[in-house]
Amino acid sequence: MKNLLLALCLIFLTVIGHSQIFKFAVLCDTRSDAANNGITGVNVSAVKAVCSHLIQSGAEFVIAPGDFICGNVTWYNPTKTPPDNKVQYQAFLTACRSVGVGLPGEENMITLYAVRGNHECYQQILPKKSIEEAWLMSIGYSLPKNGPDDELGFTYSFLYKGSLFIGMDQYMHANAAQNDSIVLNQAWLDKVLLKYPEALHVFVFGHTPAFAAQHQDCLGQDSIARNKFMRSISSRSGVYFCGHDHFYARANIPVYATNGEIENRMQQVITPSGAPFLGGFSPKWNGVYKNTDVKTEAYIDNAVGYQLVTIDGKNVTVEFIATNDACTFTIDSTGVYSYRYNDNWQTWNFATMSRFSYELP
Repeated sequence: MKNLLLALCLIFLTVIGHSQIFKFAVLCDTRSDAANNGITGVNVSAVKAVCSHLIQSGAEFVIAPGDFICGNVTWYNPTKTPPDNKVQYQAFLTACRSVGVGLPGEENMITLYAVRGNHECYQQILPKKSIEEAWLMSIGYSLPKNGPDDELGFTYSFLYKGSLFIGMDQYMHANAAQNDSIVLNQAWLDKVLLKYPEALHVFVFGHTPAFAAQHQDCLGQDSIARNKFMRSISSRSGVYFCGHDHFYARANIPVYATNGEIENRMQQVITPSGAPFLGGFSPKWNGVYKNTDVKTEAYIDNAVGYQLVTIDGKNVTVEFIATNDACTFTIDSTGVYSYRYNDNWQTWNFATMSRFSYELP
């Protein structure tokens, strides 16, 4: 009888856990245009505006796939060299904390779970060791220490109300320019997925898209590894969160079987949270993916915002909540954009610009 009651209690608790409703947010790419709107390396106004609004929207924590700072680059500013990465990280974290978002373990804050983008990894002035130490001392020390042995503080996972979240560093083995050998640790990911078969939802986040939009330096450089990654998560996840391109782009992406046939599909979501819009030297993207199996579902340029994700049992709803008030822009006769940044972030008006839902089987 006791065993029966225990079994019933466990079933009841499982059902309750799976029926919990909760929200989390996704932000990405908050670095500044150091020559125009922030020699700290961070778009501080955007960070404050986005973090403040996502808290108002009910997000319980934030996942953040990279490019929070300009980093260790030689092109930082025409007249200045960049501050040390640790100084840039503090500018980012100070902006977050000022409105109630902090690192794991910080009190009276909602938690930010971050992974690196290419800008956190640039080593154009200082060596790789110094760049990695700056990350670990500023952010990595606070993250779960359950990743691969050589990626502690960089790659990790955590559980939240019955769902599994996995942050994947993609730059541990990249070249010095951070534009090749962009990979993730698939063997470790497979072990984590096997370890938590009971997790109702799986959400993986990393900096670069699986299928390239504008920037071609992404997981798609190694299509075999990319396809294996997508196969490993697609049965338990309907969306992959990333960044790298400074616009909102949502696509219906293929999951290829080993024979090259499409066996499944899921959503890829690119989030812009304040990094410079891709104008001027970078021609505007036309919204068309080179891989014709990738279907554009939404493309919004010149917006700053975040994803608000609502979990309700097996149902997931993702909203892109954003503003066009972060700056004004003009375009000249040659198609080059110029931006005037608006630092009065308290006046920015946010609205839902895109929304989609899915349900797990």
